[in-house]
Amino acid sequence: MRKITEALRGDFVISRRPAWGYGLLCALGICLPLLFGVVSGHVPQGAAVALGGYLTTFGDAPGLPYGERIRKLLVATLLVTLGSGLGALIQPYPWPAVAVMGLVAMASAYWPVISISSVLAVALSYFSPASMSAPAHMGVTAAGGLLMTLLLVGLWPVRRLRPLRVAFEEAGEALAGLLEAAGRDQLSDESREALRRRAVTARDDAAKAFSRYWISEEDSRALERLLATLTRIFHETVALRVLRAAAVQTDIRTEWTAELDEATGALARALREAVTTGCSTAVPAALSAMGRFTERVEEIRLSAHAGGAPLPAAVLLGQIRRCLDRIGMAVRSVAQQAAEGVEIGPRLPRFGRLRKPVFSSGPHPLRLGLAVTLAMALMLLAHEHYAKWFVVTVIVSLRPAYRDTVERVVLRATGTAVGATGAAVVLAVAPGQYYLIVFITACAALGFAFRGASYGYWTIFATPLSLMLSDFSLRLDWAAAALRVVLTIAGGALALLFARLLWPRGQRAELNGRMAEMLEEHAALVRSLADQEPDEVRARTFSAAEAADRFSDSLDQLDKEPGGSAPQRLRDAVPVARRLRDNVLALSALPPPGEESGPTATILDMVADRLENVAEAVGTERPAAPADDLDGVLDELGEHVDVLSARRLDEVAEGAADEMTGVRRGIRHAAAAQPALKGLSAEALRLASLIAPRR
Repeated sequence: MRKITEALRGDFVISRRPAWGYGLLCALGICLPLLFGVVSGHVPQGAAVALGGYLTTFGDAPGLPYGERIRKLLVATLLVTLGSGLGALIQPYPWPAVAVMGLVAMASAYWPVISISSVLAVALSYFSPASMSAPAHMGVTAAGGLLMTLLLVGLWPVRRLRPLRVAFEEAGEALAGLLEAAGRDQLSDESREALRRRAVTARDDAAKAFSRYWISEEDSRALERLLATLTRIFHETVALRVLRAAAVQTDIRTEWTAELDEATGALARALREAVTTGCSTAVPAALSAMGRFTERVEEIRLSAHAGGAPLPAAVLLGQIRRCLDRIGMAVRSVAQQAAEGVEIGPRLPRFGRLRKPVFSSGPHPLRLGLAVTLAMALMLLAHEHYAKWFVVTVIVSLRPAYRDTVERVVLRATGTAVGATGAAVVLAVAPGQYYLIVFITACAALGFAFRGASYGYWTIFATPLSLMLSDFSLRLDWAAAALRVVLTIAGGALALLFARLLWPRGQRAELNGRMAEMLEEHAALVRSLADQEPDEVRARTFSAAEAADRFSDSLDQLDKEPGGSAPQRLRDAVPVARRLRDNVLALSALPPPGEESGPTATILDMVADRLENVAEAVGTERPAAPADDLDGVLDELGEHVDVLSARRLDEVAEGAADEMTGVRRGIRHAAAAQPALKGLSAEALRLASLIAPRR
């Protein structure tokens, strides 16, 4: 109960500024047909047009490029129109309608393109008074969907680039925040993880936005270069953080940390300025700060050659300087591309090719189909017009996870009570449909404004809309309000019953597979480092991160099952896997090992073998094989670094300080790789111990 209460409280947190303009547009698309219907004397038709527009908005996604939004809105209009026609066709056949509604609900859960709005269209059309034929009902519903589409994307020629610019700005802002955090030692792991997650999400959103625009080949290459530059900043920033943390642990004096943090802060400001204003005035200051850090590193290097500082630590600082240089060049490149801009002609939006259908798995489609079938059968026996609220509540409340179902039921019942009571009060104080239109308009404006900012407020304001729109031409009084609330609560109880009794713990069966997948992907990532293929490392990093996200999602779903609780050790495995990937990124930023590689490849192979052994143990539910002696090989790496340091100092004494000898290449790799390999090994062993099957 405590988790459910916390989740409900979180639903009412306003995460961003409400979209008041979007709310007003949606309210306009709903109230205009109602007003026209009342004025012209065609109230049922006007209400049907408004309801069609309302259901169509379920398919809208305001953050997408306009071509994608038009496609989604038109698909939603088509499906809602077909749903309304199907509901009107089955209206004369009650008992066949029971089976049809169950099948449609099951299909919507199995094939997401058949959205919840189309299922609602079938139910609301079936239960509405038979005032129109099926073709007429489809016609007015389509009119409402097209009107809403026109209002929402009518400004496309003027604002066509806005989603692209917003995605670009958010990605740059998030990366700038991550870059600033690289120098904050006092920042907590939770805060750092939140910044990292925000940067990854924003970068992925930018990639999706870029892919949805139809632009010239030249501009397409420019955007691809920009995206690659942002990705490079992310990877180098992660590597910089790992290497900086390792350098702080050495015996070298710490004056360099202030200069490094000054340089990263200046680069963050330059990046933020470039993506928000398109200017590059902050770039020279950032390059100057980088220059001061470079001078400090050179002083430490010369001191190390003279025996005044440990050579491995000086080499590690040299690698940090190279990471910083790559970040600086990338930030300057972003600033130049932002200043030049990308021109996109005023051509029609890109709709894209037909996509491969996506189907859901698991028991939820069958559970939803059975619940809706039973709800329809019970309401047919009741012979009550308002019975649709029982069926509709089951449709919108029953979710794949039990806890999500509880949240939906509570919010749905609350929203129905607010809407029914509000409508009854409005008509009691000032009878007349014009006053009801004002109330509906206010609910629509507030609901759609909060749609992307707070799910709780969206539900509270949006639930009354479907209620009042579908019953707009009927009598609304206190008795009707009470009946709606009672039927909504009864429908929620049926949804909870099905969520609790039919396959409530399906996630447990998938968890072992997700664990094994995550371990295997991270093992493949570590092994790709040994092969020294940069493109393969980047691809494997992405795959490993996705596998960890799927594993984390499974844990979240497990928490939402009745009596479910993900073990804390499995929760702890998620940040451990993230730190493992960070060490991989740090190692991939290092120069190649060359001939003096030492035991680097051996350590990587042993780490990958350990992860694969545990993955096999998870899949077979057998004890994992004994771990290899990684500590011994890491000690060999330390001895290898010491040997290379002594040989390099001998070369310096002989006058080869500036020559790129084999020994210099070897220590450049080994000294910088040693802390990252230690971190990689420690995190891999920690990950394996957390996930390995318990005897």
